[in-house]
Amino acid sequence: MFSLQLEQIFKDKLLKEELAKISPSIGLDNKTLSKFKSHLSTNINTLIASVLNNQYAPVPLKGIEIPKLNPQEKRKISLSSIQDKLVQRRVYNAIYDYFDALFSDKSYAYRKNKSALKAINRVGNYINEGYHYILKSDIDNFFDSIDHTRLVNLLESHIADKRIIQLIMLFMKNGSFFGSEYKNHLVGVHQGDIISPLLSNIYLNVFDQFLEAQNYQYIRYADDFIVLFKIYKDAQLAYHSINAFLESIQLRLEKEKTYITHVNDGFIFLGVEFKGKNKTIRQESLEKIISNIRKFSENKCGFKKFIEDLNAYIVSLNNYYLKIVQQDSAAFKSIQEHTIDAIAHKVYLAKVDKKIKTKKEFKILLNQIHLEILFPNNQNLIIERIILKAYEKYLSQKTYKKTIIKVNHQRDIYSKQFSSLTTLHIMHPGITIGVSKNTFSLREKGRVIKKIPKEYLERIIIESKGVSFSSNLIKKCAKLQIPIDFIDNEGRYYAQFTTYKSSTTQMIHKQAKIIGTDLQFDLAKEFIHSKIKNQLNYLKYLNKYHKIFDLQIDKIATILTQISKAKNTNALMGYEGESSAIYWDSIRSIIKAPFQKRITFGAKDIVNSSLNYAYAILYGRIQHYLLQAGLALNISFLHTLDKEKPTLVFDLIEEFRSFIVDRTIISMFNKDEVIKLDNEGLLTKDSKRLVAKNIKEKLGSYTMWKKQSIKCDNILKAQCYQLAEVVKGNKKKYKGFIGKF
Repeated sequence: MFSLQLEQIFKDKLLKEELAKISPSIGLDNKTLSKFKSHLSTNINTLIASVLNNQYAPVPLKGIEIPKLNPQEKRKISLSSIQDKLVQRRVYNAIYDYFDALFSDKSYAYRKNKSALKAINRVGNYINEGYHYILKSDIDNFFDSIDHTRLVNLLESHIADKRIIQLIMLFMKNGSFFGSEYKNHLVGVHQGDIISPLLSNIYLNVFDQFLEAQNYQYIRYADDFIVLFKIYKDAQLAYHSINAFLESIQLRLEKEKTYITHVNDGFIFLGVEFKGKNKTIRQESLEKIISNIRKFSENKCGFKKFIEDLNAYIVSLNNYYLKIVQQDSAAFKSIQEHTIDAIAHKVYLAKVDKKIKTKKEFKILLNQIHLEILFPNNQNLIIERIILKAYEKYLSQKTYKKTIIKVNHQRDIYSKQFSSLTTLHIMHPGITIGVSKNTFSLREKGRVIKKIPKEYLERIIIESKGVSFSSNLIKKCAKLQIPIDFIDNEGRYYAQFTTYKSSTTQMIHKQAKIIGTDLQFDLAKEFIHSKIKNQLNYLKYLNKYHKIFDLQIDKIATILTQISKAKNTNALMGYEGESSAIYWDSIRSIIKAPFQKRITFGAKDIVNSSLNYAYAILYGRIQHYLLQAGLALNISFLHTLDKEKPTLVFDLIEEFRSFIVDRTIISMFNKDEVIKLDNEGLLTKDSKRLVAKNIKEKLGSYTMWKKQSIKCDNILKAQCYQLAEVVKGNKKKYKGFIGKF
C-alpha cells in the first residue's frame, strides 16, 4: 500500500525540483513557464495551499491534433497549463516507484531502465529459444477506452490517502477545448498528460498478470504486444482467451492488427520487421525516417539550428533503430545516403543565399554534426563528399538558370508577336470583318489590310460604329469558340457574342443554391483576400526601388489579417475600400502622370482612362472563360446580383486587377510611353492601341504560378474553371490567384 500522505508529497522544495522537468508548452490559460517562475515562491505556495485545502481544479485542456504516420490521420492530444503539469509531475514522481515495483518485467513502455530496444532484444531471445509462432496484436483505441471507475478501483486498492486519488480523478475527468468547443472526458486518459502513461500501465497490469498466470511468453509495449508460442494451436487458443479477458476490462483487440504468423513468414513489432532470425526497420518507419531527415534540410532555419535539430534526431536514431540494423544493411545505407543528400541540400541553400561563402566555413560547421554515428570511419571524406555534392548542384543550377533565361527570352519575344495575332481589335468605322476557310481578314474600302490564320485568333474586339460582319463570321467564331467583344468609345465593355453552352442552364441552379450559405461568404472573402494580397505584393515590389512605402505596407498587411474575421460582405467591402484607398494613394506618389484618385466611371484624366480601358479588355477575357466554364454571369458571390449585369465577372476580376492591369499601366507611364487624351477627355486611338497592345502582351506573357511557368491568359482560364468546380461541388475550397511580382 502506498502510505505517503498528500502533505508529504506537496512540499515547496519538491515542487521547485519538479519545475525543471516540465516542458514550457502553454496551456489554455496562456500562462508561460517564465511568468510562473517570475513569482515562483508565491505561485508555489498558492498552489500547495489550493491542493491541500481541496480548492485546486485544473484548467481545461487545450486540445490539438498532430499528424500520424498516415498523413490522412490525426492524433488528438491535450496540453495542460504550467501549474497543472507541475501538480501532475509531483503526483507522478511520488507514486511511480511504488507502482513500478508491481509491474511485470515483460512490460516495457514508460518505465525506467526499460525501452523499446530492450523489448526488441527480448523478442530475439524468445525466437532463439524456439518460440516461432507469434500472436501479434494491438489494443483498439486503448488510451481513449480506459474505464474511469475500474481505474479508480485499482488506485483505491493501493493508495491509502484518498485525496491523492481525488487529485488524479480531476485530471482524468478534465475536459478539453478544441477551438471554442468544450468536450467532456468521461472515458480514457489524455494523451499528452504527464500522468497518463503511468495510469495506462496501472490499468494494464491486470492484463500482464493474466498473461503470466497462463504462463505465456510475451512482450508488451503500452497497447502493442506479442505473445510467442512453440505450437500453432496454443497460439489459436491464446487468441480467444486474451480477447475474452480484455473484453472483461472494457477493452478489445484491434482486429486489423491482430494475426498469428510463423517467424519465417515475418511480423512487425515496434517499427521493426522480423523474419526468421533477421530483423530490419520496416519500410514505413524507414520512409518516415528519410522524410524527417529531408524536412530538416528544407526548414527555413539557420545552419546552426539545422545542425542542432539534425544532431538530436541522429542521436535518437542511434538509441533505437541504428542499434537494430547492421551497418552493411540496405536500411542503414539508405539512411546514410539520405543524410548526405539532406546536408548537401542545406549547404547548397546556404551557398545560394550567400550566408556562408567558403568551403572552409562549411567544413567548420559540418564537423559539428554527429557524422561519427552514421559514419564511424572517414568523417572527413564524408564532409568533402557533402560539399562537393552541394557545389556541383549550385554550379549546375547556375548553368541551368542561364539556359532557362535564354530560352525564356526567346519565348517572350515570340509571345509578344503572337499576342498581336491572337486578337483582332477594330477601332475605326468602315471596316469589314471576313472569314474564309482558314483565315480571318479585315477589309477597308474593299482592300485587305490584315489577315490572321484561324489557329492563332482567340478574340475579336469591336470598338467603333460602322463595323460590318456577316452571319458566316458569327457561325465560324461560334464553332472555334472565339468571342466577339464590344467596347464603347469611353472604354466601357457593353456586349459579347459567344458560344452558347447548355451547361450554363444547369449551373444557374447550383450557383443560386450557394447564395446565403457559408460557401458564398468564403468565396467573397477569397476574392477580396486575393485582391488585397496582390495590392500588397505590388507595393512591396515598388518599395524595392522607391523605399517610401513601409508604413503603407504595414497598414495593408494589418487589414489583410482582418479579412478572416469579417462577419459579412459589407465588412469585407469596407476592408477592400480601406486597402484600396491606401494603395491608390501610394501609386499617386510614384506615377509620372497627373493622378489624384481612382475614378471608375466618367474619368477624364489620362491615368484613370487608361486603367478603365485596360480593365474593359480584361473584363471581356474573363467573361469569355466564365462562359466556357459553364457559369451564369449574373449570379455572383461578392458583388450585388444584377440580372442585367455580368456581376460574376466583377467578382473574378478583383484578383487580377493589380497583376494584369495596374502594373502594366503604371509601368507604361513611368517608362514615358506616349499616352494622350483627345479634346473630349478620352484616350486617342493611338493611345488605345498602345494600351491594348501592352495588356495583350501581358496576357500572353508567362509567370511562375503553382511552381510552373504559366501564361497569364491560361491562369485566367484556370481560375474560372476552378470556380466552376467549386460550384459543382467537385472541389471544396476556391483558392484565389496571388501574383509573383
